[in-house]
Parts: sequence; C-alpha cells; structure tokens
Amino acid sequence: MNLLRELSMGEIVSRIAAVLLYAAIQGLALAGFARLLGDKRPQYEGRLTANPFVHISVWGTVIAALFAMSWVRVVRFDPAQNRLGRWGLLLVAVLALAVVVALVPLIDLLRPLALLLPRTGGYAVLYVAGQLQILALASAALNLLPIPGLIGGVLWQAIWPGEERRLLRLEPFGLALVIVAIVAGRLPNLANMLLPLVQLR
Repeated sequence: MNLLRELSMGEIVSRIAAVLLYAAIQGLALAGFARLLGDKRPQYEGRLTANPFVHISVWGTVIAALFAMSWVRVVRFDPAQNRLGRWGLLLVAVLALAVVVALVPLIDLLRPLALLLPRTGGYAVLYVAGQLQILALASAALNLLPIPGLIGGVLWQAIWPGEERRLLRLEPFGLALVIVAIVAGRLPNLANMLLPLVQLR
C-alpha cells in the first residue's frame, strides 16, 4: 500500500498524539454544550470530561493516523431534556464543531511557547500542533456529514427523536461507509485547502 510507505513513523505518532487532543476537546465540547442546554445524559454517561480515552473511537484513531481526519465515539443526547427541544441537538453539534475549528488559529498563537522548550521537545510540540490543526479542520468538515456515527448524524435524532434504537443499529454501517469512502479517496482531506484560510498571518 503506497500510503503506508509514504507515512513516516514520526508522522503516525504525531497524528495519534493529535487525535488524543482532538478527542478530548471535541468530546468535552459536545457533552459541555449539551449540559449547558439542560441535557444531563452525557454527564450521567461519563462524557463530561477531558479524558480522551472516554471519547476516542478506535476506528477514528486508525483513520486519523493514516488520513489525518477522525471522529469521536458517539455522544448520546436526550432531546426531551434540551431547553431548545430536539432542534437544540443541532445547536450542540454546530457549537462543538465550531470549538474545534477555533483551535486552528488559537494554536498559531500558542506556537511561540514551544520555543521555550528544549529544541527536540519544542520541535515535537510544533509538529503535533501542526497535525492537530490539520486533523481539527478535516474532522470538523467530515463530521458535518449527516451520517449516523458522525456528529452530523444528530440531524436524524432531531428529525426522529423516538428512533434512537434504529439509529444505533445504523451507526456501524454509517461509519463503515465513511471509512470505505476515505480509503477509496472519495472523501478528500479538505484541511490542506482550508488551513491557509483560517491560520493567522
């Protein structure tokens, strides 16, 4: 496989480090905004935490290491508890994705701090930061897709709030479709095109 020959071990390791940071931020943002809107379910299910291992998806990590885009383990919501009702789920999703996109210029502001570290450590931090920017932007674009298993899949819960069990059964098929599309090159990584537009000059 050409892809594996093109990737260095350092690149794979830095992407795994980046996906841990991404999962912590994205998962906490989803649970946090849901809680702010009155939905206690993510908190009761232990998702209101910055621990990346609570939020991380195994297949999302594999795809992140190989293709620099990912997703988190699905956060379950209760539309009945949301102050805005079922359509509040869409607001939670949009706000959580916006937090991840906002990381990209914020990381640029924090880059000078890496220069205070010893040279090897500083280079490692800068490399992971660059991978996190690419991963955050590409993952935000990917998760806009209304596919069960991705963040955009909450659209179906908003449309059919009483069909959670059916949507749960569709999630593995949705993620399998996403994985096949990424591996086949049908879902290109948009981060390389969009990153220069959102980075600070």
